Amino acid sequence: MKRKLSSILSSRNKKIACTVSAAALMLGVSSAATVGLHFQCDYYCSSNLAYTGFPVTLTAFGIPPNGWENLTQTPTGYHSCVFVSPGYTFDETIDTTTSTNGLNPLPNGSIDVTWFANCANFNPFAGYVASPPYYEEEGGHAGSSMLDTNPASGEELVYATFLRDGINFGPSAGNADNPLQAYYSIDVTGLKSLFTNTPFVVELMASSDSMNLLTNALVTDVSNSITYSLPYPNTAPVNPQGGAPWQRGIGGGLSLVSGVFSNADHIHIASNIPQHGGNGPPPTGFDNAGTISGFIFTDKPVVTMSPQPIALAGPGDTNILSAYAIGVPPLAYQWRLNGQNIPGATDLSYTNIISTLASGGNYDLVVTNLYGAATSKVATVTVDKITQGSISSNVVYDSNPDNAQHDGVNMGATWEASSSDGTVTRTGVMSFVATNATGITVADNSAFDGPTGTITLWLRSPGTDSSAPGNQEAPLICRTNGGIGDDFLFSQNDTGTLSFEASATVNQFNSKGNVSDNKWHFVALTFDQSTNGGAALYIDGALDTTNSNAGASWSWPAGQPIEIGYTSDLYWRDYNGLLDGVRYYNAILSPSQISAIYSSGNGDGSVDPTALQLEFDFTAPPAGGILLNWQESTAVLQSAPTVAGPWTDVTGATSPYTIVPAANQQFFRYRYVPQSQVSNPYLM
Repeated sequence: MKRKLSSILSSRNKKIACTVSAAALMLGVSSAATVGLHFQCDYYCSSNLAYTGFPVTLTAFGIPPNGWENLTQTPTGYHSCVFVSPGYTFDETIDTTTSTNGLNPLPNGSIDVTWFANCANFNPFAGYVASPPYYEEEGGHAGSSMLDTNPASGEELVYATFLRDGINFGPSAGNADNPLQAYYSIDVTGLKSLFTNTPFVVELMASSDSMNLLTNALVTDVSNSITYSLPYPNTAPVNPQGGAPWQRGIGGGLSLVSGVFSNADHIHIASNIPQHGGNGPPPTGFDNAGTISGFIFTDKPVVTMSPQPIALAGPGDTNILSAYAIGVPPLAYQWRLNGQNIPGATDLSYTNIISTLASGGNYDLVVTNLYGAATSKVATVTVDKITQGSISSNVVYDSNPDNAQHDGVNMGATWEASSSDGTVTRTGVMSFVATNATGITVADNSAFDGPTGTITLWLRSPGTDSSAPGNQEAPLICRTNGGIGDDFLFSQNDTGTLSFEASATVNQFNSKGNVSDNKWHFVALTFDQSTNGGAALYIDGALDTTNSNAGASWSWPAGQPIEIGYTSDLYWRDYNGLLDGVRYYNAILSPSQISAIYSSGNGDGSVDPTALQLEFDFTAPPAGGILLNWQESTAVLQSAPTVAGPWTDVTGATSPYTIVPAANQQFFRYRYVPQSQVSNPYLM
């Protein structure tokens, strides 16, 4: 191992040209080969292994681990790695018997790799490990031992370390400018012994902790004086880091592939001039890094960027599956679905318009040339659909006659055919047991969000159950915002009285009358949310209490369901007793109307029927319902009496949604605005 400035820095301005004869391409394939070379870093130059090494142990960029050569660790210049100006030079020989220190045997021949770098470093850019682009947190999965023992992908291992460009953000200048301008330089000789009778191509991969974009690299056939400029196009937006007067971010990506090198024994790779300048975000401040993490030599095809899965596609979506492959041209491409060729899908990308469920499945790309074939990783496209869950018996049927139906979901309350307290008999009631956490939920709907309203119900309770979970009170009707003081709460107190609160201090009061005597009582609550409004409570048809809003208005908790007999705010106890005739009106009923409902035991003909938004009379047990599931969050469920329609939107239906089949809703589908998705938006 040598530490000196490389002398091979002179081939940056060669002519860019290459001609490959048909005869050269038709040579035998016995020596077809693919080799990846990966630069590692030594972060501390001590026994501390944090951010050090990262040999390739998983398939990376289409090459299995035994096809990667993990080169000697280049020091970072930090900590015990004393910086040696202007940088470090290493030399490594790899042949068909090499199998130690991160190296693997070559398929044939022997090559010598000599490289110079100002220094190396660690980088948490991880490519397509998760939703692209993905950046691991230092000290987390990609920090030291976590990545050593449990890498998420081979690409993450390659990107984890890189050779610096000697221009910016290195140990010789801290967070300021680095004046050394000692760009990396790599020489590989002996390539004729590796590719004995075939041409080959080259592709690079780079990451950086200080970049806006990656500058191009120059790859030169020294013997034949042919140079190709390899850009890094369409890299992902960087993860800004700060700490420099110009844009500084974590990022990386793949270069384009070189032209064909024929009869080449000595290849030289060097960064073009990496430039940065200005202050602030791009384009005022920019940082074009000239770094490198690894590179590939190959004659046969390699899919260096496989298509990524599309986790969810909806009907009519346009999905573009894209990949990137290298190899000596001409390359032939064939996309497959579930192992079968897709007619006409013979480009690097494939556009798939979701027309049926069969449009989903496992897609891959097969690439061939004269020297072999390669298949990409499988990209699964999942097409959304409405699925039927278990048929349940927990749907409480809303029987209001003049408005949209808002069925409830019963969560453990039991139906009783009748209940008599010796004086009043109610037929068809629901029994709630506080210690069993029972209740009924009605999905949120704008019909319940009006500024005025009336809630009526019949209750029979011996009182709250202090042994039930919670601190106090038992909700009869609640819409919670998840925090004490933010609820709409109509409840039974531990003392036996009734309580109402809306936004806590805006309106809060207790009843005068006691209802916890195990007798049937009819209660009605009217409310007006305006500043000058208030609430009134009636017990058994007579006015019990009124209370004005305390100099302010209140509003419903946004987007919350109606909870009957319980609340998801675990501060309160659940209700213990019986309920019947639960109704919600979007208007304030008059005292005479409330008295008439009590007297009749059922309803009052003088009430405008269109004001009744919800009615649970429990005349029959909770009915059988069907649970429908779908995934597209913007989809709108529709129902129809026949498969031919007419189709109408099911108001307020969100997945999962439980329905009770009725004459007007026998068939279900959803309407959806199609989207476009690209599986690989960046060259990573």
